[in-house]
Amino acid sequence: MLPADLERALVVFALGGARAVPFVWLIPVFGGPSLPARLRLALGLGLSALCFPLVAGRIPPGGPVIWVLLSLREAGVGMVMGLVAACMFRAVEAAGRLTDTLRGANLAEVIAPDQGSRGSALGDLLLLLAVVIFLEMGGAGILATALARSYEAVPLAVPSPGPASLQSAAFLVIVASAKLIEAAIGLAAPAVVALLLADLALGSLGRAVPQMPLYFTGMPAKALLGVGAVLAGLATLDSALTVGFRGFLGLLERAAQLGR
Repeated sequence: MLPADLERALVVFALGGARAVPFVWLIPVFGGPSLPARLRLALGLGLSALCFPLVAGRIPPGGPVIWVLLSLREAGVGMVMGLVAACMFRAVEAAGRLTDTLRGANLAEVIAPDQGSRGSALGDLLLLLAVVIFLEMGGAGILATALARSYEAVPLAVPSPGPASLQSAAFLVIVASAKLIEAAIGLAAPAVVALLLADLALGSLGRAVPQMPLYFTGMPAKALLGVGAVLAGLATLDSALTVGFRGFLGLLERAAQLGR
């Protein structure tokens, strides 16, 4: 038998990790799939340790069954918040992948050994750039604050959320997914327009000179044009991402207040 104080401390740590680990697991700024699972788990547990005082005084009375059910609810809260926060970065990655697809670079994609999925050169580059910009904004502290404030909005001592709260959570996830698509298309718009104009020019050239092998000449030209459009837009990408992050952080604030 464990001492009562030690048992309570382990319960507090486990309940804190049930919310913090999914939150950290889904957000690329903490490493994403390229980071080993053990390190992401350690980061989640470390972040839960910062919330230890917020959890310690709010554990409802009960036994192991109550604590398991409470852990499941806490994992759900962490997943909703993590999914909303991850949409900020997945939108940027999707913009890079869309550009790679339009310029034909997706034909050269290979399985990334650290992720187990097909990689995208521009997608990975823009995602890394988004992480750097987010950290420059003090994003790590913002995420930690959002997790801490979520215990004020959804404390451990309240009953499980009712249908209204679940409906709000579902609506919030849908809105975040819609903003992901909108932001991805907006960030990729310069490259999309440039590549569309290139396709129109190549099509006109093919009609004028049918003997020209457009496939072999057009593919490298479009690949370079796509990279050039992305590089030309880097000057405005910083401000665009800063504005976009603020919009997604507003959604994260709403996610932290689902219980109100």
